Amino acid sequence: MFIPKHLKSIKLKAKGRTLRANRDFKKGEIILPLKGITRKCSESTPDAVQIDDDKFIDSDHRYVEDHINHSCDPSVKIDFNTMNFVALRDIKKCEEITYNYLTTEYDLVRDGLDFDCKCDSKNCLKRIKGFKFLTKTQKLKLKPLLSPFLMKKLKE
Repeated sequence: MFIPKHLKSIKLKAKGRTLRANRDFKKGEIILPLKGITRKCSESTPDAVQIDDDKFIDSDHRYVEDHINHSCDPSVKIDFNTMNFVALRDIKKCEEITYNYLTTEYDLVRDGLDFDCKCDSKNCLKRIKGFKFLTKTQKLKLKPLLSPFLMKKLKE
């Protein structure tokens, strides 16, 4: 797996593999592209990113972005216009690169992919089950970060 010089992948006892900044990033800066192919849910892996009810961006290979962990207070978001992970704020060297899985994943429970969050942010939701399981207030708070798919779900 190719890891760009501006990032590093490390293994943590509590979280497994994680992606760290190997230099400072400014808010709005592109961190990585989101690579992969479109697959149906039944054909996708747990690392896939949901883009519609039964469409996921996935790959047959491990990409460095597979090491981006969830955080309830993320450092990056996916820009679906450019298909890039983009810094939400300034990121310091050695800081973990994270995104909020609830901005792309509708129902993690359905496939047994829900999990206990280990982000330790002050607004941590503790159990990550998918956008479907959030309160209306929680969903609206995520609105600026939502994938087009979840934006449609919000309006329904």
